[in-house]
Amino acid sequence: MSFLYIYERAAKIGVKENCIVVESEHLKRTLPIEGVENVIIFGEASLSSNCVKHFMERDINLTWLSSRGKFFGRLESTRNINIHRQRRQFACGEDDKFCLALGKKIVAAKVKNQITILRRYQRNRTETSVARNIDAMARLLPALERVDNKEELMGTEGMAARNYYQGLSALVISEFAFHGRNRQPPRDPFNSLLSFAYTLLMYDVYTAAVNRGLNPYASFLHSIRKGHPALCSDLMEEWRAVLGDSLALYVTSKGIIKPEHFDAPNHDGGVYLNSEASKKYIAEYEKKVRGRSHYLTYVDYSVSFRRAIEMQCQCLAKAVEEGEPDAYHPVVIR
Repeated sequence: MSFLYIYERAAKIGVKENCIVVESEHLKRTLPIEGVENVIIFGEASLSSNCVKHFMERDINLTWLSSRGKFFGRLESTRNINIHRQRRQFACGEDDKFCLALGKKIVAAKVKNQITILRRYQRNRTETSVARNIDAMARLLPALERVDNKEELMGTEGMAARNYYQGLSALVISEFAFHGRNRQPPRDPFNSLLSFAYTLLMYDVYTAAVNRGLNPYASFLHSIRKGHPALCSDLMEEWRAVLGDSLALYVTSKGIIKPEHFDAPNHDGGVYLNSEASKKYIAEYEKKVRGRSHYLTYVDYSVSFRRAIEMQCQCLAKAVEEGEPDAYHPVVIR
């Protein structure tokens, strides 16, 4: 299954003869509707009622974002809603032991994956500070096993995160001058790339969770709040470094994205990719999530990262149905 990203100003989207037709002032493209799972619209676009009907009949989700990636809303069919599974999910979310056990597995996988990314990009580099950050993070892993409440867990995760971003800062090329994480809005180009990648990842995870009958707003690790898909934040943790941070490191180190590809800071200090560079970055993200790996421990064949996300959501659904956090197997890269 594939995602269709529409980043054309004032695009018109329709369906004709089992094909999706996208038209704008300077473009007309047609592609088969078969195999499209998600349509993500950046900025302004209009859809015919016939198009919406076809999308709902075929279980194609529609997501609207601003040109900067701000979420506006989503249109989806009710086909995958599983109220019985969601009731089990809500019950597990009220079980402190379940939440802590699952949270420890997720956070440990996140930290291990961050360490692996630092090690990969440290190769052939001379920064000794990164090795110290890696060692500090590795020493925190046994502490994660010993925590006995969610507050301690998140505190230990925060210490690992500080070391991780210090190490990451040393590995980002000098032209991007990354000095730690900032967001809402991102105030420098590298943070902008991280935020954009996380936005794309969020809606990959959101789609996979909904398609497995999970409620994307009912979490186990992150705090719930109105309008925030907190379960997606839970599920994203083990993927952030793998798919988001590594992508930002790759496109900057290879010169695919350069400092001149960003617009001047806007009124609130936010820094964002220009339109053409955004399309390029989305294309690189798609290459990344379509890449295949053997990282899932419970299958003996390679799958794309996008398929792995779907399988992880199914794995979580199984843990919820059984009320057993050990049924969830987080992704740990090598």
